[in-house]
Amino acid sequence: MSYISPDQIAKIMELFGQIEPKYNQLLFRFAHRRYGNERAAEYAQHGYSRRLGTLKRCIENVFALIAPDMSDVPERNVLYDAQINIQAFYANVYGSIDNLAWLWVFERGLEASIPRNRVGFRAKNTELRRTLSDGFRGYLEGLDTWLEYLIEYRDALAHRIPLYIPPGNVPRKHLDEFNKLERQINEALYVRGDGFEYDRLRIEQQRLLAFQPLITHSVNETTGMPIFHAQMLTDFITVEEVGYKMLEEL
Repeated sequence: MSYISPDQIAKIMELFGQIEPKYNQLLFRFAHRRYGNERAAEYAQHGYSRRLGTLKRCIENVFALIAPDMSDVPERNVLYDAQINIQAFYANVYGSIDNLAWLWVFERGLEASIPRNRVGFRAKNTELRRTLSDGFRGYLEGLDTWLEYLIEYRDALAHRIPLYIPPGNVPRKHLDEFNKLERQINEALYVRGDGFEYDRLRIEQQRLLAFQPLITHSVNETTGMPIFHAQMLTDFITVEEVGYKMLEEL
């Protein structure tokens, strides 16, 4: 049985089907806008817009590798490939928001008055936020929790524990059998040095796991383990929304 309910899966797939047209429409808007500053245009067209394409492709790759209704534990290399795409996704979500902040700085000629290490849209970036309209500033304040979650996952990826997909959890009804196999696995490997038996037992033990499509980093530092299909779609839509708000602000 899938970890995600049928209604949730249907909603996820509905949103997934909207990603391609959302990307195309937003790409068109940023590509055809006339910018007053060459560096602003670069951040818009070669920064933010290029990252949008990366975000879209990462989502497509993850959905192709691990379907939202998957219940069996994916093969190890499938998990690795999905993790690579998710890691690239988070790096570029973070980068896309920063690109929009730099777009604003260059288009408004603020590069001399705002230090480089103070450019951004987070609550701490008070110098930049003061240059925005009340409406956009209020909108960003409503995103403060999302921005901090984004920083948590980006910083963990870049500096601490990389993002990963836990391979599976043990249902309570299989716990005793799982632990029994664990003891046999350790004996096969460390006592008898029997690699063939070790591999056989590991495969048997793996069948007891139930897959949950969650993403995390450090078990001690994370604030949550989101369902990555839904979270990636939500993050893309948020990046899209911030992009349209920036166009309005400009």
